[in-house]
Amino acid sequence: MSLSESRCRARHAAAIVLASIAFAAGPAAAAPTPAFDEAMQHYQDGRWAAAYGRFSALADGGDIESARIALLMLRHGERLYGSKWSATQEQIRRWSVLAIQVLPALVADGAD
Repeated sequence: MSLSESRCRARHAAAIVLASIAFAAGPAAAAPTPAFDEAMQHYQDGRWAAAYGRFSALADGGDIESARIALLMLRHGERLYGSKWSATQEQIRRWSVLAIQVLPALVADGAD
């Protein structure tokens, strides 16, 4: 295996771990929709651009988990996925508002 292939596999593994953490860290939410499942399948298959497109569209529609994952992909896209995606400042603001909605629940879960 070449160095390039090793780096690609390492980025892929790190990306899956980060997405899993982002998904698991949130409070219980509504059952995933078929659109969310499709976005996750694209992500798991390493089809980053398709996954980002689906997650960003779902985030634009108010999906909290998709907003968190879209922000993660936007922020770390170049380093983890070898791609750089874009979002408007308004999208970033809306997704961030959605993403921080989980903070009170995370704090409450940690207060055991």
